[in-house]
Amino acid sequence: MTLTLDHILLGAPDLDAATTAFSALSGVTPSGGGSHPGFGTRNKLVSLGEALFFEVIAPDPEQLAKGRRADGLSDLAAPKMMAFCLRSSDLLALSERATAAGLSPQTPVPMSRTRPDGVTLNWEILYLDTEGWGDAVPFVIDWKGSPHPAETSPEGCALTDFAVLHPDAAKLRAVYEAMGIDVPVKSALAPGFLLKLDTPNGEVVLT
Repeated sequence: MTLTLDHILLGAPDLDAATTAFSALSGVTPSGGGSHPGFGTRNKLVSLGEALFFEVIAPDPEQLAKGRRADGLSDLAAPKMMAFCLRSSDLLALSERATAAGLSPQTPVPMSRTRPDGVTLNWEILYLDTEGWGDAVPFVIDWKGSPHPAETSPEGCALTDFAVLHPDAAKLRAVYEAMGIDVPVKSALAPGFLLKLDTPNGEVVLT
């Protein structure tokens, strides 16, 4: 069972403001994306290469429905690195592995959004741990045959480094090893993420 890095999320309280700020910082303007019906969020994207993208995600003011992600975004005072997502085609097997590793996985959740060109994407996501670790443990996506968003997202940025930060780095590394997650974990005073991108404006570092 292969787990591959799929996308990295920058959470923001306001999508347009965060998009403008990232554009000024990097020289690449996130675009495309769309609303996630029933989940209270919307996004814009930047390709980081083949089958990998950077997502700016924020509350959707036109939706009354809220979900786990939307609630956290509404509480933000400023954009911050929020989560990351791996890709797999067998979410049920991953859920079983997560339970065996002592995590608390959620049942896979179907989601969808319609691109600006009218194409609808359908996928499922699995939260591997809904309790103790929070977003330090990634969620996992199965695109179910939908076109990968990196194919139609603005180009110009490349991933040069990504790491998870956590006060209990050794224990989190053990969880990653049990799950087959190949992402560096570094010791830090508080949970978080470190992302480095090569952009038209030079190196961009986001936390």
